[in-house]
Amino acid sequence: MDPPLHTETDLLVSGVTYDVVVVGAGLTGMATGLLLARAGREVLVLESDELGHGTSGHTTAKVSLLQGTMLSGMRSHASETEINAYVTANRAGQDWLLDFLRGAGARVEVSDAWTYAVSAQGRARVSREHAAAQAAGLAVEESSETDLPFPVTSAIRLRDQAQIHAGEMLSLLAQALRSAGGKLVTGARVTGVNAGSPPVVTVRTRAPDGGAAGQVDVPAEYVVLATGTPILDRALHFARLEPQRSYAVALRVPGALPAGMYLSADKPSRSLRSVTVDDETRLLLGGEGHIVGRGGSARARVDELVQWADAYFPGAEVTHQWSAQDYRSTRRLPLAGPLPGSNGTVLVATGFAKWGMTSGTAAALAIAGRIAGEVPPWSDALYGHTERVSDVVDAAKLNTSVAVALARGWAEAMTRPAPSGAPPPGTGVVARHGLRPVAVSTVDGTTCAVSAVCTHLGGVVSWNDAERSWDCPLHGSRFAANGRRLEGPAVNDLPSVDLRLE
Repeated sequence: MDPPLHTETDLLVSGVTYDVVVVGAGLTGMATGLLLARAGREVLVLESDELGHGTSGHTTAKVSLLQGTMLSGMRSHASETEINAYVTANRAGQDWLLDFLRGAGARVEVSDAWTYAVSAQGRARVSREHAAAQAAGLAVEESSETDLPFPVTSAIRLRDQAQIHAGEMLSLLAQALRSAGGKLVTGARVTGVNAGSPPVVTVRTRAPDGGAAGQVDVPAEYVVLATGTPILDRALHFARLEPQRSYAVALRVPGALPAGMYLSADKPSRSLRSVTVDDETRLLLGGEGHIVGRGGSARARVDELVQWADAYFPGAEVTHQWSAQDYRSTRRLPLAGPLPGSNGTVLVATGFAKWGMTSGTAAALAIAGRIAGEVPPWSDALYGHTERVSDVVDAAKLNTSVAVALARGWAEAMTRPAPSGAPPPGTGVVARHGLRPVAVSTVDGTTCAVSAVCTHLGGVVSWNDAERSWDCPLHGSRFAANGRRLEGPAVNDLPSVDLRLE
């Protein structure tokens, strides 16, 4: 909800070798960097934009071990041993993060976590989650007595979880990293990693005025990719990850707010918690998730959230709105560990399925432990899994849908002639320009024409009318209206197109 944090940036010096270079300054990257800096390693954390630009800066920041219907959803993909390891890892991540925040004087609000249902189908999902959570050792309780302003068919509760302020968390991690001797460089986009001996990170830096300032190669003993989805294609992580985007609004609501953190088992999902904004307590409502670049109007999804809030919280007034992106693996388990073919020198962390506060911190503990020689006992059981038949089937379905999106995007773009005039304000259109698709938009009075072909694997982007961005429906790369890369596996911008418009 907060804008990106304009934190101080360190200087990136050519020719300096680091013990560890961490790519991505979200929670996982910052926690990994801090853990290793405290262990005496020379650490450099690189962020392509500002601190808080990505998922960690836009999370609802629930630090909870009850995670909707997460555990029951794993049961067809993971063994009980793996699920137990997931819970143990998330508890370790939760303990570390909350201990760090409390030690740094941050706001940590203790709150009960709820998974609830309003339909018969949702009630069955809640029942399955209750059984899975109990089997994994969580002290979940059944209760239909909630603070929600509408009836529920069933609900389960896990007491004494936590909610935090994401921006404050990232700022404190940055301060602690520097205090421990680590460095943080923002505005440094990594465009490649040579997994040699040692690995070398290629970094494109920007000038203070936002222009390109050059390229720097940074050698390191280890490289950690904590970028949401890995930016290297060597292990084909993008083929095992479903990019998901969801939306959130903060609302000023007359009267009392529900006590606790709530997540529905029904679809579309609804996430509720309180949040403090300018010393005022407001309602944070999230949901309407979908695969990035697919599913129609994002603006309509935000409107649906607002209409839902108005139905159950009459008089609610929207004060902020935003969205966030995360990735779910076909295994339903997170992925963390060495990149194949790198001799253990390049490590990745991804697939947190919207629960990065605990799962992302656990990945940081595992990766830092591997580098420092103190691997957590739960790490191999969680991250050392092998694929099942169900995983292969889900991966095939995922990549079939990607192939369909690729074909449809090109077919639709090449049958639509380029516009003769600028699109209306706040809109974008993809059309044919010569032999290639072009993406044309008008934002804040400026009309831009850029290539509509994603620089990752050639998908045709679509217009996100809520975020006013170009989103790729294949693997979730996103670009600003002017083509600047925002997030996802792509590392290059969409090039400009010389399109003359009336």
